[in-house]
Amino acid sequence: MDPVSTPAATTSSRQVTPRLDAINLMLRDLHTRHDEIRHRAAFRGCTSELLTVQQELVDYLLRMKNSLQGAETANPEEGLNYNSFT
Repeated sequence: MDPVSTPAATTSSRQVTPRLDAINLMLRDLHTRHDEIRHRAAFRGCTSELLTVQQELVDYLLRMKNSLQGAETANPEEGLNYNSFT
């Protein structure tokens, strides 16, 4: 039997799902190795800064994702490095 859902819960769910999908796509992109950008960063001497910014973006998106999913505890991913360049 299907659980009964209230219209407010259904509306909220519909609004959150595209946001979660967008976050998941952005996380996937951040985890993809982009050689052109990597080479440009190496040429400009900013590889470590690029990795730092990438990690900050991943951490931010994971916090947003957990918030949208209703997770109230600390991220289990906290402290892990998600850089695709390492």
